[in-house]
Amino acid sequence: MADILIIDDQDRLMDLLARFVPEHRYLGPARSYAEAVEILEGSRRSLDLVLLDVHFDRPADELLGVEPSMSDREVEGLRRRQGLLILRQLRRRVKDLPVILTTARDEISIEDLAEAEGADETTYFLEDDHIDVRSLKAQIARILDARQGHVFEGPIYWGRHLSMQRLRQRLSILARGRLPIMLLGPTGTGKSMLARHFVHPRTGRSGRFVSVDLSTVPRDLAAAHLFGAVRGAYTGAVGDRMGAFESANGGTLFLDEIGNLPSDGQKLLLSVLQEGTITRIGDLKERPVDVKLVVATCEDLPAKVAQGEFRADLYMRLNPAAAVRLPPLSERGLDLGALLRHSLGQALKGAGLTELVREVRAMSRLGEGSVKIHSGGGVPDPERGTLWLLWPERTMRLLRGHAWPGNLREFAMVTENAALVALAEAASVEGGQRADVVQVRPKLVQELLHVARPPTTRSGKVVPVTLSPAESLNQVSQDCERQYFRRLWFENEGDFSAMAALLLGDPDAGRKVQLRFNQLGLKVRDLKAELA
Repeated sequence: MADILIIDDQDRLMDLLARFVPEHRYLGPARSYAEAVEILEGSRRSLDLVLLDVHFDRPADELLGVEPSMSDREVEGLRRRQGLLILRQLRRRVKDLPVILTTARDEISIEDLAEAEGADETTYFLEDDHIDVRSLKAQIARILDARQGHVFEGPIYWGRHLSMQRLRQRLSILARGRLPIMLLGPTGTGKSMLARHFVHPRTGRSGRFVSVDLSTVPRDLAAAHLFGAVRGAYTGAVGDRMGAFESANGGTLFLDEIGNLPSDGQKLLLSVLQEGTITRIGDLKERPVDVKLVVATCEDLPAKVAQGEFRADLYMRLNPAAAVRLPPLSERGLDLGALLRHSLGQALKGAGLTELVREVRAMSRLGEGSVKIHSGGGVPDPERGTLWLLWPERTMRLLRGHAWPGNLREFAMVTENAALVALAEAASVEGGQRADVVQVRPKLVQELLHVARPPTTRSGKVVPVTLSPAESLNQVSQDCERQYFRRLWFENEGDFSAMAALLLGDPDAGRKVQLRFNQLGLKVRDLKAELA
C-alpha cells in the first residue's frame, strides 16, 4: 500500500481512484498549495507519490502567484496553470517526491512545461472512467515499482534515487527489443558495466557479449576490427580474420566511444544495420549476423552530425529516440556509505585485497571470517572472526565533499586504493587491543584525492547551485540558499553545529542555522528519508 497525496480542486480523481484502485491510501484532496503543505507537514508517514491537477477554479486569494495589480484575465491565466506553479513550489520543498500531473484539457504545451518543472509523468484525461483509470493505474504502478526497485544488483549499484530506478526499468524494456541502445553520459558513469552485466543478460540471447572500445582501435584498422578481413586485404593481414560482429553473432556487441568510428567504418556499420549482413574487408561474400547492438559515447553526437563528422543516417539508425543518459555521480542523490560498502565488496573479491586481508588476519590472529565495512561515527563492536574496515566520520566527510569528476570509476579507484594502503599498513605492524579494526585515515584519502583542503575561495567553501527562473529575485535567492543548505546538511550528516562553523564561523550558532533551515521549508525528516 502506498501513500498518495491528491492535489485537486475537484473530487472526481479521488472518487475514481477510491472505486477502481482501492489498494492505496489517499490523502486529500488538497484544494490549494496551502492545504497540500498542511497535509505534508501533518502526515506521520512519508508520501510515495503526488497526483496534481493543472487547472484550479479557486478564489484568487487561494492561488499562488496572484498580485494586487493583476487583471481578471491574468488571474484566470493563473488558474489555468496553477498546477505548474504548485509543482514548482513542491519541487523546492520535496525535491525527489514523484509527481504525476493530471489534466482534462488538451493543452499539448503542458508536456514541456511540466517536464521543466519536474513532473515525472503527465496524464491527459479523456473523461472516460475506464480508460482514464487504466492509464493512471499503469503510471502509478510504474513509479511505485521504480521506488521499490533493486538497490544492488551484481556489480551494479543503482541506489534508491528515482531517476536511476526509472533508468533501470527503461533499460530492461529496451534490452528485449531488436533495436540498438544508445548509452549517453560522462566518462566513468558505468556504461560498459551496464551493457555487460545488465543489458546483455536481459536480451534473451545465447551468444557472447563482445566489447570494443573504439577510442583504443587505430582508425585505419577499425573497419577490419569490426567486420573482419581476409588474407592480403591490408598490410599485415596474413590470414582470414573474424570481426567483432561475427564474434558477437547471436549475442550482444558493445561499441564504446562510437563517435571515434571513422567515416568508412560508419558507412559499413550503417549497411550492417540496414541489411543484417557483413562483408569482411577484401571479401565479396556476405555473412548474416544477428546482434543486439549497444553503443556508448560521452560526446555530443548531434553536434558531430551537424559538423559533418558523424553520418546523420547512421545516427538515426542507432535509435536516438530511445537513448538512455547515465547521470554523473553528483546528480544521483547517493548514500555514499552504501555505495562504499558495495564498491569495496566488489573490490574485496579481487586477488590484491584478498591477499592483504589474509596477511592482516594472520598478523592479528583472527582466523577465518568475513570483512565488513563500517562508515561514519563510532567504532563497531567486535564480532567473532570479523575484520572491520573502518571509515571514520572525518574520512567520510572528505568523500562527501569531493565533486567526483571521474564519477563511479574515480570513486571505485580512490576507495579501493585507500583500502589497499590501509590494509598494507595494518599488515606491517602488530595490532593493539583492537587488531580486528583497520582504519582508513582521513589524511590517506585526502592524499588520494590530491587536495590539501576542501575547495575554497577567499570567501569560503564553494557550493554549486543551479539557477532556475522564478517570479521574483527573492524566490531565486531563496531557491539558491535552499540548495546549499541541503548540500551542507548532507555533507555534515545533519550536524547543524558544523554547518554553523562553515556559515557563521561559530559552531555554537547551530540553533540559528537550524531556524533558517526551517524557514526555507527544509525538513530534517524528508532529508533523512532520502538517505533511507
